[in-house]
Amino acid sequence: MSYSGKDVIEIGSSRIGQKYILGAQVPLDNPNWKGPWDCAEFASWCAYQAYGQIFGAGNPPNVAKSEPYSGYWFSDAKTKGILISWQDALNIPGAALIRAPTAGKTGHVAFSIGDNNSTLEARGAAFGVGIFPEASSRSWSIGCLLPGVEYVTGEIKPATLMPSEVLTALPSGYLWLKTSAFKGPHVVTLQKALRTKGVDPGPIDGKFGPMTQAAVSSFQLLKGLEVDGIIGPRTIKALALTFPISPKSEDRQIFEDAKKPKGPSSFIFPITSDGLDLVVDIIQKEKSFYAKTASGCTFMIGTATQFTDDMNRVGLYQGASAIKDTLKLFGTYNATDFVAEFDQWAHFIEPTLIAEGGGRFASLNTYDRAAFTFGAPQFAAHTPGSNLILYLRELLKLKAADSHFPELRMHPNASGESTLHLDRNGVFIDLEEVIQIVRPNGKKASQLSLLMSYLNSSPTTIDAAELSAAARLMNWLRTDPKTKELQISIFIKSAKEKLAHAKVKVQGFDGNDWRIALWILDILHQGRGTYDQITDALLSSDREGSLKKIGWPKYKIRIKTLESAINVLERNGKLNGFKV
Repeated sequence: MSYSGKDVIEIGSSRIGQKYILGAQVPLDNPNWKGPWDCAEFASWCAYQAYGQIFGAGNPPNVAKSEPYSGYWFSDAKTKGILISWQDALNIPGAALIRAPTAGKTGHVAFSIGDNNSTLEARGAAFGVGIFPEASSRSWSIGCLLPGVEYVTGEIKPATLMPSEVLTALPSGYLWLKTSAFKGPHVVTLQKALRTKGVDPGPIDGKFGPMTQAAVSSFQLLKGLEVDGIIGPRTIKALALTFPISPKSEDRQIFEDAKKPKGPSSFIFPITSDGLDLVVDIIQKEKSFYAKTASGCTFMIGTATQFTDDMNRVGLYQGASAIKDTLKLFGTYNATDFVAEFDQWAHFIEPTLIAEGGGRFASLNTYDRAAFTFGAPQFAAHTPGSNLILYLRELLKLKAADSHFPELRMHPNASGESTLHLDRNGVFIDLEEVIQIVRPNGKKASQLSLLMSYLNSSPTTIDAAELSAAARLMNWLRTDPKTKELQISIFIKSAKEKLAHAKVKVQGFDGNDWRIALWILDILHQGRGTYDQITDALLSSDREGSLKKIGWPKYKIRIKTLESAINVLERNGKLNGFKV
């Protein structure tokens, strides 16, 4: 049977006008599917319906398990298809145009109409499925001819994939995330406009970095624009700015101020006369950072590391040297120290704290998407109404709060509720404001972006904010045992709430078996499983064995650590008769 490039246009055109939803899942083998679509699902469905081939779906064993994704289209184009330039693809009916997903661009897939101008695609929430002009002015990485398909082509040259071609140059005035970031007062103007529209671009520093790119994507999603993280005429118009951006004089001054050095040595630490031994300096030795107190005490904060989740990040982790310091100066969790206050709950939470990071009170990382995670329970900064924000609230009730964190205050928010605020010379910034963002991988999330930015102002560098906050929190642990007790009390309260909720959501869970309850707590605390998965495990013949399988083998080490700690509790009888 002979297949034509025009076949995919005919199939796809029958869906013009149907709805687009980012991340929509489409059964490729359903010829009657009428939406919703996203770009890669639409392209893969068209290819399957027109040619019977699975393309751009991760090379699954069968069509039922296919997961179309623009990144798979890009990889399949290189391994299965015939690579051509996207400029040539615009003149070939049915040729695919692919924008590869990178740290700076959300991926996309479309089919060329063949007129050097138009594409058929599921473009975005504001567009749906349709045929759209001006394709040549948009950002593409490569063109592709699918295997086994006959195309009407003129003279074309096979494409050579160079790194620069993956991030296609755009006309003057466009902004996107690239290795050598766009910088200038016009980026300040953009960042201010994004914040005015309710999305957080990170620091107003005139640098088009990862947080600004994520904010652009968030704004595009909210406005129903094509979500590509690129600033062009349509996005600029929606931001009520002119294209190209013309900065105001005040934005030029903001940019000049932002360029001034703000490294660790430039941070002014609070110094009081109340006898507290406070942090006064940060010292860098190669990739590691150390805090120094007024008395001369020096301890290691952490070491710079690179990490990739939904984007490439740089942050602090604690290796062997830092762990040695944290154990010596700040201590590790010992349940017997807290039994008088929390009874058997002190023993119940111990396995999870050991699995989190050895139960170290000063455990720290600033390298993943949570921006800042601290404490034996690994309190994360990004979660509204839980974790680190609860700990900071309680810390501010302590007598020494004004000495360690004089810039933080509990203050009424816009709704009159008392929330954690940053006091900048009388200007109060609500750090508990919940902001919806679109992550670089396209997933939506509601998070405490302002708190994250306060604690870690840049996800791609080690900055003064994360060093200062980490050093001061660690030093507070050294000087006041109450800070450790607060970590435990907050975690136990959270554990009780999670398990109480699980009793409602999980069939067969009554809290009478402490081992089962402990597995469920750890699964929920880490987030490695759902209520439905837990229910299925409890309905099996081997309940505990099935719970251990949730998250295996990805979290194999944690699960084995947890199992070992649970068995120790079983042997010493500390939780005999305990029910949650």
